[in-house]
Amino acid sequence: MYINPFLYQLCWGFLFPFIRFFLYFRLGKRKEDKLRLNERFGRGYKLPRPKGKLIWLHAVSLGESHAAINLVGYLKNLRPDWHFLITTNTITSAENIDKNCSKMPVIHAFQPLDHLTWVSNFLNYWKPDCALFLESDFWFNLITQTKKRQIPIIFASSQISKSSKSKWEKNPLLAKQLFSSPSLILAIDNEQKKRFEQLANIAKCNGGPKFLNFGSLKNSPLMNLPKSPYELALRNYAKETKYKIILAASTHENEEVLIANAVSKIASSEKFLLIFAPRHLNRAEEIINRLGSMPRRSKGELPSSKHRYFLSDSMGEMRCLYNVADIIVLGGSFFKSGGHNPIEPALAGKAIICGKSIFKNKSDYSLLIKTGMIHQVKSNQTLRRTLEDILKPNNRMEKALMKGQKIAQEACMRPAKAAHYIISTIEQKP
Repeated sequence: MYINPFLYQLCWGFLFPFIRFFLYFRLGKRKEDKLRLNERFGRGYKLPRPKGKLIWLHAVSLGESHAAINLVGYLKNLRPDWHFLITTNTITSAENIDKNCSKMPVIHAFQPLDHLTWVSNFLNYWKPDCALFLESDFWFNLITQTKKRQIPIIFASSQISKSSKSKWEKNPLLAKQLFSSPSLILAIDNEQKKRFEQLANIAKCNGGPKFLNFGSLKNSPLMNLPKSPYELALRNYAKETKYKIILAASTHENEEVLIANAVSKIASSEKFLLIFAPRHLNRAEEIINRLGSMPRRSKGELPSSKHRYFLSDSMGEMRCLYNVADIIVLGGSFFKSGGHNPIEPALAGKAIICGKSIFKNKSDYSLLIKTGMIHQVKSNQTLRRTLEDILKPNNRMEKALMKGQKIAQEACMRPAKAAHYIISTIEQKP
């Protein structure tokens, strides 16, 4: 469908009377904060704009908020007098920022909806000195109005799907304004860099942004934290039962059954505990209905020797699961989800299995597959054989895990490098 800037504003004008109904619907689904609904209209903020330089980071949801917090840490160390505003769209990301930024000069606000008036309200109130858009949340008014105020814009950890790129190509007037707005685009891999370059060319940007193949910023170096009571309990379980722990991490619909079937057919004298850590916690009942009763972390339960499965349906504990697992089967990759970021599990130095759908983090997957740390399963039928191969004693595997862990550690330095690029862009240094 062809849409030009005029039609885009017209659509928002048409939606104007229905927006509150939409927000109250989301409120009923617990996807909005009742006390902060006005922030969606660019008003009702409880805190004033801090004095001095204010850097605004837009981080859609939970994963992006982690990246934003990590990036803020490096920027703060280099420019301690700066203040930071992080906007998100989800309650969980807001909670994550409140939890992890209490001692940092960080303010959280919900992203205003992309109506011209509400975006203007937001920008007039906060008056940011720079805007960083993480990942792929490209709102036309939010970005172009920021540019109109001569605020430097950076796209970081940026990616765009084939289908989204195609839509922008069909709407060159929108694309021209949007993709000519940033000064710098830090793409997650070379393929994504080429897509942004092609969009900029289609948009016929004069001068245009600077493009870099930079990698994802969704990586945290904080693996050597003190072991949590939960991690210690699982380690004691493994020691006492001598069970191998296989972690089905960040799984999506149908992946739990696929992995469970493969594990049940392993030809080995070893006994296993299969831990499910679904990407979306609201799928817990669905998993139990399909695989049967199992202890649940959300109910304060732990596995015993009689259990084959354990459901880790809790927030913020994936890192300790990576640490205790013997093998990690990384979900979101066996069907069409595109694969989740492999760097954090790689930091744990464990063997990883993924499916063939890894287009979202293709570059990092490719590097880790080459080391032998990640084993890509081309078909669902080969998952069992891959698990069996990993369980066999193999000196080469140890070397592969060390190489993969080193790559992951290097990837965790990207936010530090990105911070220097961002400061140079803001301060207009060569």
